[in-house]
Amino acid sequence: MLPEKCSIRMNGKSCSFPPSSIVSILSESGEYMIGLVCNDHIMSMKTKTLSMQKSGKISKGKIKFQRLKPVMTDCVLNLKDID
Repeated sequence: MLPEKCSIRMNGKSCSFPPSSIVSILSESGEYMIGLVCNDHIMSMKTKTLSMQKSGKISKGKIKFQRLKPVMTDCVLNLKDID
């Protein structure tokens, strides 16, 4: 399960939009997720991530944005119980 809201906080306020992309870092040691962002905050996340990489707070590597793909199954929706 993923969080229902974007990971970005602007001016002390959390974004209330649903995430549209997973943000991860591809480094020599592997790939790791650093957050989820909505369409409105992709550039903000890229800027913040580059800044954190320059300061050494997170590993250097390629910043990757992967679109979320919704998946529906009977077990999640409980469609068998609706009939």
